[in-house]
Parts: sequence; C-alpha cells; structure tokens
Amino acid sequence: MSDILWITYLGILGAPAIGFLLKGKYKTIAMKVDFVVSCMTWTGLFGYVTSISIGPTLLWKIVFVVGIVWDLLFVIYIDQSDEAIEGLSEKTVKATTVVFSILMLLPLYYGLFRYAF
Repeated sequence: MSDILWITYLGILGAPAIGFLLKGKYKTIAMKVDFVVSCMTWTGLFGYVTSISIGPTLLWKIVFVVGIVWDLLFVIYIDQSDEAIEGLSEKTVKATTVVFSILMLLPLYYGLFRYAF
C-alpha cells in the first residue's frame, strides 16, 4: 500500500513538470536547472520506492544535499513566477508559495535521505 502512495506522490510531482516541459514553459536557465535537479531527485526517490540500486550511495548523498540547497534557493530567492492574488499582498503570496513548496517537498527529501543514507 505504501508503494502505491509513493508512486502517486511521484506522479503528483512529475506530471506538472512534464506538462511544463512539453509546453515549453522552462525558458530561463534557472528553470531548466530546476527541472534537471528535480529529475535527479525523483530518480532517487524512485530507487527508494522500488528498492532498486541506481548508482553508488555517494551519488545520492550528493544529490540529496545539492537538491535541498537548490530547492530552497530556487523557491525563496530565484523563482519569481508567483501570480498576484486579489486581496493578498505580494509578500503573503510569496510566503504561502514558499511554505507550500517546502511542505510538498518534505516527503521527497525524506525518501531520498532514506535512499542515500
């Protein structure tokens, strides 16, 4: 049962990213780097969920650290794609985006941590 939940989670993370890729929405270098880092972390989570060894553990330790640093930097400082929401300040929208993004990525990095360490 837990494998189904993990695979569903991977789908929730991956489907919008693949859609963005197919629609050509990754225009900036930062967005392209974010897509590559995301693909690497998803691969590690897939390895964890399926218990398949994909490369050495040192690789996944590096991916874990680089992924967390990149995602935090990207969400907090680099990503400027927040859309204005009527009645909310720009700071509130940004804070909500950061908190939601971090909450969505917690299971990803939990699984990647378990896979790497």
